[in-house]
Parts: sequence; C-alpha cells; structure tokens
Amino acid sequence: MNELEQCSNLIADAIIRKTSPCEDDISENQARQLYGDKWLRRMKKEGLAVCHKIGGRNLFSRHQLDCLREAEREHAKLVFKSIEKEP
Repeated sequence: MNELEQCSNLIADAIIRKTSPCEDDISENQARQLYGDKWLRRMKKEGLAVCHKIGGRNLFSRHQLDCLREAEREHAKLVFKSIEKEP
C-alpha cells in the first residue's frame, strides 16, 4: 500500500469516527483479532491504546488503533533509514 492510499484510509477512518462514532468502535476481542494480542497488550501497557467502557464492554477506536499502527510503521522506516546511512 502506498503512502497516499494509507493517508486516504486514515482520513476516511477519521470521517467515519466523526460522523458515526458507533461504527468506529470495536470490542477488545475484535481488536485482538485484527491487530494481534501481543501488539494490543503492548499499546495498552504504554498507555497509547485507550479503551472506553460501555455496558461492561471494553471498546477501542478503530481509527486510533490504525493511527498507532501507521505511526509505528513510519517510525520503523525512519530508524531503518538512519541505520542504512551510518558508516
């Protein structure tokens, strides 16, 4: 997926979150299936993945999780670029 497509997907997610927040919410089980249990636990531990409770269920914002994943990818790209430039 190229950068323009990734950016447009995040913008579409933001529009969905703004216009219909209920469609953006996913349960903790769904988040674990989509993003991986280990990754979600690490993001929660670091305080980056914030959930809210509705009726005893932990709900996450799909948009927020997508943004976290994309930021992590961009950070990794920058690290690898800096490693390649070092002598």
